[in-house]
Amino acid sequence: MTTTTRSDWMLYGAYGSTGRLILDEALRRGHRPVLAGRDGAQLSALGQATGLRTVRLPLDDGATLRAALSRVRCVLLAAGPYSLSGPAMRAACLDTGCSYLDLNGEIEDFQAALSCDADARRAGMAILPGVGYGVVFGECLAAQLARRLPDATWLRLSLATQTAARSRGATLSVAAAMTAGGRVIDHGALRKRAMASSTWRTPPSDLPRTRFAAAPVAELVAAHRSTGIPNIVVGIPLSRPAAALIRIAGPAIGTFLTWRATRASNSDKAGPSAAVIADLRSRVWAEAGNAAGQRVAAVLETGEGYRAAAGAAVCALELQLHEPRLGALTPVQAFGADFALLVTGTRLQEL
Repeated sequence: MTTTTRSDWMLYGAYGSTGRLILDEALRRGHRPVLAGRDGAQLSALGQATGLRTVRLPLDDGATLRAALSRVRCVLLAAGPYSLSGPAMRAACLDTGCSYLDLNGEIEDFQAALSCDADARRAGMAILPGVGYGVVFGECLAAQLARRLPDATWLRLSLATQTAARSRGATLSVAAAMTAGGRVIDHGALRKRAMASSTWRTPPSDLPRTRFAAAPVAELVAAHRSTGIPNIVVGIPLSRPAAALIRIAGPAIGTFLTWRATRASNSDKAGPSAAVIADLRSRVWAEAGNAAGQRVAAVLETGEGYRAAAGAAVCALELQLHEPRLGALTPVQAFGADFALLVTGTRLQEL
């Protein structure tokens, strides 16, 4: 894919753990983004290390934020939780015509982003939430199955993500989801359920079978919007005892995770070696069926979760820069069902 060397986009949250991975991928592909965030000291250090222009942008300083966004074509938001950072950034983007992308997996804010479609079209820009790991790979796999079984009435996604570490923002997002409770798509509508309300095992394949439990993630909304399948559940790996505990104590566990994340140190810690990271494999299984009892299944495999998210985000940014989309769109709506396969190291196997 052809890349651009213009400073025509901004990476917000560039010094965070996910932001740094996105920046590394962007630099590797020839980009020179503007680096932005709230912490001036960390931005300054990153600017000196990379030679890139930096700008300190508190999200509550609307005038400064809008002035900065008016000078770029796109902003990629990598600073979560998105329920806190997304609304202010999207409002500023709508006012300035700057296209907005994020790595959001938080179901409520993901819906809020997609609700801006008419405003985005009037502003002549795009709002593209969820261009990171879970939504991209889960939604794209769902769309692949919908091609094979167009009259599918149910869909089940199982996400097993291997990561070298967990970012503070991701932990806060998980905590917020657990506090809010479970969700499923039932008869075409997003409905509340208990956390881990159902469990299942992955379909038979040459991989070990794993048990999953339902989780309230943005993949639900994205898959329903792009496929129209009326009954959808998305899960994460959980044993039956763990799922039972989550059903009972999910909100309390969410509160504890929030407390722990807000007190965690931001200091760098030595992570796994490059060789260990290279061996990490993340997988998404999908199963779908129709009223006649026909079933299809597939598994999508990629690398370490945060690095796969960074690759997907930069691919989405490039596609938006070279062929701008308009409106509020999911990754599949914007870039097609094969978009995830553009990420290096990703492959799809039909089961």
